[in-house]
Amino acid sequence: MFKTILSSRSYWKSVTLLAIGFIVLFSLIELIMQYQGFNFSAFITERINDGKWLRYALSRVIGGLMYGMILGYHFESRKLKKKRK
Repeated sequence: MFKTILSSRSYWKSVTLLAIGFIVLFSLIELIMQYQGFNFSAFITERINDGKWLRYALSRVIGGLMYGMILGYHFESRKLKKKRK
């Protein structure tokens, strides 16, 4: 079942969509919580300047992929179990 899910095109599509959604939503929540609203200048100064952008982007991509892969696997396995019944 594991290989079947990982080779499924719909699995990777859902991983991509979930990862993008996670990245956007998590970044917006962090922006609002840490910078008291949409304070983009403080965000850019603290997160993007001085070469910190790579670490920031990498952490978002890795977190998004982990989230997408876990939830995507869950959704695909549930779909396969329903088809078997």
